[in-house]
Amino acid sequence: MSANAETQLPASRVVVTMTEATKSEIPIAPGLFQRVDEGAYLIGSRCLECDEVSFPANTFCPQCCKETTEKIPLSQRGRLYSFTVQRFRPPPPYRGPENFDPYGVGMIELPEGLRVTSVLEQSDLTRLRVGMEMELVITKFFEDEEGREVIDYKFKPVEGDLQSEESKSSKAGTRRP
Repeated sequence: MSANAETQLPASRVVVTMTEATKSEIPIAPGLFQRVDEGAYLIGSRCLECDEVSFPANTFCPQCCKETTEKIPLSQRGRLYSFTVQRFRPPPPYRGPENFDPYGVGMIELPEGLRVTSVLEQSDLTRLRVGMEMELVITKFFEDEEGREVIDYKFKPVEGDLQSEESKSSKAGTRRP
């Protein structure tokens, strides 16, 4: 079985391989995510014995320790479980931009029952709230020595949920005691 066949989605979705996308893009690490017509999905694994779901994909189950897992696409949306802001440049092997900008880091609870730690596109703490809906996006992380864009995954607030939160904040600011 080819490596691509292991991570293919059901026939109702079309998988776009990196060679069909942009040849100047490479993932930060192989096997973390896959682009599809509807955006992208993280690649997880499910144990065929105990049904435990994990990310990143494993060949063995972290719950029952059996080597009975299969690769599965994880949901593209989840809920923000907790978050913080990274305000200082991480030490090596961090290879992000030299001009460091603080960024949000959060745990996203996916419908499959697991929590994924991720960089967030939103770093303004006033615009984030626990429980808000988040969606997966693929973004450029840095450019390597060969001029290729190294891409990574992030989660961002779902647009309607973010606007709803902004509306609540502005209304709360107009109340008088």
